[in-house]
Amino acid sequence: MVMAPVMILCTVGIGRNGRELQERNLEYWSLIAQDITYDMDKAISEYDSLSMFVLVQDRLLDILSKDSFDSYEYLEAYSWLRGQFPVDLYLKTSLVSSFQVIGNNGFFYTSDSDITLSAVEQMKQDIKKNGAITVFMPYASSGIKDRNRVTIARYIYSYKDLKPLGYFMIHLKPTELDQIWENKDLTNIRTLILDEEGNAIYGEAEDIGEYAWLKDHMTEKIGNFYGNNDGKKCFYVYQRSDYTGWTSVLEIPESLYREPFVNLIRLFLISGAFAVFLSSLLGFFIIRRIYETELGNQRMELSRNRAELKALQTQINPHFLYNTLGAINMYSVCEDSNAVQEITGALSDMFRYAVQNPMDPVKITDEIAHVKNYLKIQEYRLGTLPRIEINIEGLENVCMLRLTLQPIVENVFKHAFAGGVKPEHKIVIWAQRSGDKLLVDVVDNGRGPSMDVAPMEFVPDGETSGRGIGLSNVHRRLKLAYGEAYGLNISGVKGKGMTIRICQPLIFQNDGEDVHR
Repeated sequence: MVMAPVMILCTVGIGRNGRELQERNLEYWSLIAQDITYDMDKAISEYDSLSMFVLVQDRLLDILSKDSFDSYEYLEAYSWLRGQFPVDLYLKTSLVSSFQVIGNNGFFYTSDSDITLSAVEQMKQDIKKNGAITVFMPYASSGIKDRNRVTIARYIYSYKDLKPLGYFMIHLKPTELDQIWENKDLTNIRTLILDEEGNAIYGEAEDIGEYAWLKDHMTEKIGNFYGNNDGKKCFYVYQRSDYTGWTSVLEIPESLYREPFVNLIRLFLISGAFAVFLSSLLGFFIIRRIYETELGNQRMELSRNRAELKALQTQINPHFLYNTLGAINMYSVCEDSNAVQEITGALSDMFRYAVQNPMDPVKITDEIAHVKNYLKIQEYRLGTLPRIEINIEGLENVCMLRLTLQPIVENVFKHAFAGGVKPEHKIVIWAQRSGDKLLVDVVDNGRGPSMDVAPMEFVPDGETSGRGIGLSNVHRRLKLAYGEAYGLNISGVKGKGMTIRICQPLIFQNDGEDVHR
């Protein structure tokens, strides 16, 4: 009489809750594949920026533009490439091991005497002619490529008349890319990185036929599928990068993928056995409480991971980055070196600040400095700025969540001043203490909302309305970090501007530690 209802409850609970737990498990592995793809794109984009360094070197472009060289000119060019040029290049990064310059006019220079013109001649044929970078990665399963280095190559054009001048190659150690996987729990998981032709850049396939087998199954940009590879049942999760065209593949053994489900069955059976001795009713509540606690923890952890990943992906707006690089190119052509230095310096500081953990609190002065770097770039891009007023008097040692102010100021430029900055426009940033809370107001006198808005909590709708996720991301991170009582509040009057208020706990920083007051 006791076993019958217990078995019914266990069967129903396992069937319903097991499916939901497996869905959460799939979301977790998909998030890992997405994280690997994002980190890989970030690393390659850094190399892309490094290779663009050559495009602004007038001396190098002059060397490659010459139709012919006498012995003195050739020696002078060779001496510069051996002397000052590598100093400037290596100051950008310590990852470069060597570089080569190959001119269409017959000029050739290599910083590594072991790498000859004939050694790079075959690579030269594969370099993209549209000015984009070409990445030569050491294949994991082939001896064709040099396993000692990664090669980043770019076809060089003169920015003055778009005349093709030659090729530039830099070589880096492939071990630097191994850092992508260092901080990820991939125990018992086989990881493959495949290029567009299906070759393994990272990891090794079981046999040569597995590459073609995987390529046939990976028909979408993001997906998953069950596979029976050589008698071994596995679950595959993959994601293809739009930036590099490479695909991250996770091969998860069926036993590991189904482990949460098996553990759930074991938990139900053990709890059911105890319920036989106690009572079917008591056993049911124990099982359900344990399951809900475990599932709730997984949901909270998954939600936090999503928020952190989304924050990393939206810290620097891609359109803002493209526009900034366009401004740098314009000032480079105009040879305004001071402007280029200020823009690149501000952009470098923004990147250095943005790549750190967005869930960590920082001093409010650090957030203000990040906003000022953004405003400096906007001033060069737009030619003018609204009047800026900042008042944080007495709160300089207060901490706030990283990357909360700049997205709000950027939102003002996108929406409040969408028609352009006028002389009467202004932005006021005002921090104040209210009991045990820190309130930071960002006030503008732009076009305001479409209708008057009384003070209210911000409603995150960026993911469904198509207007972007900057403010929604800030609002969500504040709630994840400090609780549902905190977040963003908005108010505004049509035609007279908006106020966006950050509400969070008041936290002071003393001797490097965050202390609540």
